[in-house]
Amino acid sequence: MNIKTRVKGFLVFLTALLIAAPLFSANITVPFLEIYSRARNGGSGFVLESYGDMELQMDGGYKFGGAIKFGFTSEALETASFNDVLAFKSVSVTLRELFGLPLDFTYFIGQGDTFGTGEIFTPYFGTPLLSSRYPSYLHFPDDADYNFYDGIHTVYGTGGKFEFAPLEKNWLLALYLYQDASPAFLTGAPPNVIFNSRQGSLDVRGAFNFEKVQLEAFIGTTLPTSDSAIGYFRSGVFVHAGTEKVEFLAELGMPRWRPLDDTFSLDLFYLLIEQRLHLGNISIVPTFFWRPGYYQQAAIVPAQEAMDINVDVQFHGKEESLVSGGIEGNFVYQTAPSTSTTGKAIPYIQLSTPGVVYKAQLNTKVWPFDLSDLSDTFELFLSIQAAF
Repeated sequence: MNIKTRVKGFLVFLTALLIAAPLFSANITVPFLEIYSRARNGGSGFVLESYGDMELQMDGGYKFGGAIKFGFTSEALETASFNDVLAFKSVSVTLRELFGLPLDFTYFIGQGDTFGTGEIFTPYFGTPLLSSRYPSYLHFPDDADYNFYDGIHTVYGTGGKFEFAPLEKNWLLALYLYQDASPAFLTGAPPNVIFNSRQGSLDVRGAFNFEKVQLEAFIGTTLPTSDSAIGYFRSGVFVHAGTEKVEFLAELGMPRWRPLDDTFSLDLFYLLIEQRLHLGNISIVPTFFWRPGYYQQAAIVPAQEAMDINVDVQFHGKEESLVSGGIEGNFVYQTAPSTSTTGKAIPYIQLSTPGVVYKAQLNTKVWPFDLSDLSDTFELFLSIQAAF
């Protein structure tokens, strides 16, 4: 069966599912839709490259507790109809209030929760979005394989989650036990990807929402593994504290550590520290990020030891204004695979409407600057982010 036949069959199935969904009171949502177009010098003049990422979710609401997610990702949307397909992402079923306690059990297959971003506080405690905007395609357009360093660890696999979250309380505790299917433990190319080894993972995660401080922490292990006698360990914390005028955010952790095999060094750590100063119509957001040497349970290849410093000066209009703008100063010092220093000035303008954010920015390399060769000095990005 060729790929075109499989795609047609899947689309027929999806269409039938969408038509039948109302009969079963299913909710159909798109939690996120992101489209980016990048104009840059391709060696023979400027070319347009487009990246897209989308998630489609169907669920039975709170009472039923079942959900299935499909994802679509393409690094070349112009040719996506020939090369990319909507793919299964995850399925889960939740049993709520076991034994009459505020204890939920979720059986899941596929991609699960991401730790260390702070996103958990919005759906559980109703806080505004707290996570940093720095990990994104706009800052890491060539690192799609590492999900743009979004979070410290993401659960992949088949297993269960116990979640204890008392009503009207400001905390929750979750335990994950699953067969790990992180990309590090898979081999082959689509459509013949298989496990190269099988191992189990255990993670414990807690979140605490106080009046002015939000804290998320996790610790986990994966074993057995073929390259370590005692397996992998990981841990991390997310901290946010602030008032209307000043905010502080930190994501600190080790995505993967083999205690008997890895040299204890800075490469083991994921470090993101951000401060947000709100001064009337101006906000100043300095971000420091140390890129980890290991991510998603594997070493990053080729090694990209680097330190990022980004300063975002944002200009807001009046409260009812939909238009905002600003300029970012971005500095990257890279020590592997070779030593280099890059500096960029990034002016941007943004239009925010209900459910959709449009943004245009011009990445201008100011260091190193070579007046005789401006081929890679400018990159234009256009982006759309939506949820519906």
